[in-house]
Amino acid sequence: MSENILRKIKLPDLVTVVNVLLGFTAILMIAYGDLSSAAALIVLAAMADGVDGVLARKVEHSAFGINLDSLADLISFGVAPAMMGYLLMKDVCPYVASALSAAYLVCGTLRLARFNVLAKTDVFIGLPITACGIWVALLVMARADAWILMASFVILPILMVSDIRYSKTGDRRIVIPAGVVFITAVASYVVIRELYWCIAMGLIAMGCYILSPLVLRRKHGIR
Repeated sequence: MSENILRKIKLPDLVTVVNVLLGFTAILMIAYGDLSSAAALIVLAAMADGVDGVLARKVEHSAFGINLDSLADLISFGVAPAMMGYLLMKDVCPYVASALSAAYLVCGTLRLARFNVLAKTDVFIGLPITACGIWVALLVMARADAWILMASFVILPILMVSDIRYSKTGDRRIVIPAGVVFITAVASYVVIRELYWCIAMGLIAMGCYILSPLVLRRKHGIR
């Protein structure tokens, strides 16, 4: 007997659907050539992803919601950034741009699949695809050079499929510094009215998270 799919949808899943819609709209913006708007939508999708995670922990979550979240992340932080990266790197070398953007998407897909089958721990195994999507979006917003993007598209896929432990964003050592950077970014925008300060602060925050395993020495085990 078939089950009514609408009965499976919980409050966090509705936010996940918002993530899907933001990612899809970002892809449409990419198709129209508006990469700046697409990058901003990816950042908004990351915020929605954070909200649904909080709701899932506070309210309720299910296997349905976990898989829905991964599919949403693949669209917003996998497909959309890969497309943006290709368009910005192809003028340097279209074949290399194709290979790097494909590697990013494949490794992101593998990272999400591994996350769904691993036993849940207090750490992420491999760099989360959400962090990768935010990094790419911020680089696009900052109008980074194509070579910087190419370097990122070499490093990010490797980190996603690696066994490096990353603290979850609920960790105080992540939340407090990130909060300070966010507040500083907002304050700088209010005072200076310059968006690039916010983007720079965001890149600093994400860079710190990407490099955090080098400074956070606590050892974690996986059952």
